[in-house]
Amino acid sequence: MAFVGCISVFWAAYASSLPLMGIAGWAVHRLGAELSAAAQSGVFDNLVNRSNPQGKTEINITYPSLGRADIDAGIRRWVTAIADAFEENLAGDDDATDEDVPKYELQGSYVVTRPSATAISFTFELWTYTGGAHGNLDIITLNYSLLTGQRLDLVDLFEDPDAALKLMSDWSARELLRRFAGTQMKQMILAGAAPEAENFANLTLTPEGVTIQFQPYQVAPWAAGAQQVEMPFEKLLKARPLAVVWGR
Repeated sequence: MAFVGCISVFWAAYASSLPLMGIAGWAVHRLGAELSAAAQSGVFDNLVNRSNPQGKTEINITYPSLGRADIDAGIRRWVTAIADAFEENLAGDDDATDEDVPKYELQGSYVVTRPSATAISFTFELWTYTGGAHGNLDIITLNYSLLTGQRLDLVDLFEDPDAALKLMSDWSARELLRRFAGTQMKQMILAGAAPEAENFANLTLTPEGVTIQFQPYQVAPWAAGAQQVEMPFEKLLKARPLAVVWGR
């Protein structure tokens, strides 16, 4: 049984502010007695940890909190919805309790980047295994203004989001075609990097600009891994980026 689309579906629900599942039954644990490097910079690690009674399903998602209710609640709600979706998708699946079948897993971690003192970017790696030759990987970003607590999407980052899509599409296609020169991946790259919002839904904000996150299979086969393309702030100026996010 494959965990097809659940992470993407719940990310879309969160991004469009649709109601999400309740949080009854979720477990959150602060990790360790000592502050991690992230905690020392004002970001604290938290953990959603669940397993079924048979021990055949395991969920471990590490996620951040900042000590700000306006940001922390949304992140916690989003992570909880992903864990709920994973469990519900496997409910009634006999393989999930079969001792001869490998354990089904959902594992999540994140990294933090700060484009400036006024914004923060979290990049999540969510790995799932529900049978088959290999697991699945989703790269999802959550970006926030530290001035207002607002989650920052494409339309919040650029005054001209359509121009931003075109600029990122052209830049990414050139880089990926160069990276995979000599292969037969041109059509896959051009389709996956076309100037459409869903192709550029996950942007890591950095002091230098953005890192564009492409999912496995989006612009390259699974064996090539998830692809990243770094794009300098200066190359996005025609889209009129919100300069304060980058401290400009």
